[in-house]
Amino acid sequence: MTLYNLYNYTLDELIDFMQQIKAERYRAKQIFGWLYDKGITSIDEMKNLPKDLIKKLKERFLISIPEVKKETKSKIDGTTKYLLRLKDDALIECVLLFDNERITLCVSTQVGCGCGCRFCSTALLGFKRNLETGEIISQVMLARKKTNNKLTNIVFMGMGEPLLNWKNLNKAILVISDKNGLNFSQTRMTISTIGIVPVIKQIADSDLKVNLAISLITVKDELRSELMPFNKKYSLKEIIKAAEYYNKKTKKQITFEYVLFKNINDNEQDAMDLIEKLKDVDYKINLIPYNSSLNTGFSKSENEKMLNFQKILISHGIKAFIRKEKGADIKAACGQLAANIN
Repeated sequence: MTLYNLYNYTLDELIDFMQQIKAERYRAKQIFGWLYDKGITSIDEMKNLPKDLIKKLKERFLISIPEVKKETKSKIDGTTKYLLRLKDDALIECVLLFDNERITLCVSTQVGCGCGCRFCSTALLGFKRNLETGEIISQVMLARKKTNNKLTNIVFMGMGEPLLNWKNLNKAILVISDKNGLNFSQTRMTISTIGIVPVIKQIADSDLKVNLAISLITVKDELRSELMPFNKKYSLKEIIKAAEYYNKKTKKQITFEYVLFKNINDNEQDAMDLIEKLKDVDYKINLIPYNSSLNTGFSKSENEKMLNFQKILISHGIKAFIRKEKGADIKAACGQLAANIN
């Protein structure tokens, strides 16, 4: 008989199950509390539930947590990468980043990735499968345990394209932010996408309070298609229109992420083109020094060029930040996750 992971269920779904088995509705909240407040790992630990309910739960559910196969810590900045083995032996990675009191978890949403970005290590794995809701949530539970519940921020920027697994990710966000569970504020969650236009619009039309980041790379359509083949499906023009729609519907700023490659997208004209192309969008921009990945043929922009690029944007009233490089020495930085067990 198939057992289902309790982490896959929202509170409302557990309430429905309680009704199906003729149990009191409030038992669902108790289960949620055991899972997320107490952080238990076995149904038998739910001490305030009647024995017959425990029995029925065990006949239907389990609490499935990935195995930590490897933990790697940066000697430079303390960034910690976890290699996780899932129930089907698939491997994913998540990363904890530390910046004073701010502790951020970078969460994976897919095993591998099918978007094919030429500069990204995860792309070389190809797409294996979407993560279940519970497999996304369990990364957060691991991080809370490792940080003594001091996790402050969550970014869905790990392995995979989050918006191509939107159904499961959306559900995970609702569970993580549920006041009866972790009660983790949606305003401290960020979803990073290469630009899956229909889902960006869905998020804009929803009640979610999450932040949105779009990986831009360049505002030249031909070059973007070369570096990010998915641009052929959702063009830069469509993505910018979706960003404008998001601004209008949510009244929130978008973050654009711009990886700087040496002699590819880092000159003054590139900066001016970016300013012109995004003139109707309310945004800030993270300039990301390229981190060497398993792919070859790219190198990091020179510091002087990065600073000049930032200076041009700021001089035109744009909030532009150069992202601190964290975890590059352990292959835990942007674009470096490859679920390598060695």
